[in-house]
Amino acid sequence: MGSYTKRATVYLDADLHKALKIKAAETSKSLSELVNEAVRESMAEYNAEETVSWLEESFRLMDEAAADSRGKKWKREDLYDVENIY
Repeated sequence: MGSYTKRATVYLDADLHKALKIKAAETSKSLSELVNEAVRESMAEYNAEETVSWLEESFRLMDEAAADSRGKKWKREDLYDVENIY
């Protein structure tokens, strides 16, 4: 493990915990090392910069669309009231 770690309580399915313990014994790694590896691998798929870029592009496109609500103020519940949109 790295020189700086944080403690976390994680609840695992009993079967998963058993399999993790077996793998830890077979690979001479700790449960923490295996969990850290799995989380790092999972997080490698997540790219925060892409997410921010996508979000910024979405807002830019919305601004460019220049849609006109004709002064209508929308509330969340209006989304479900399709009979009274206009």
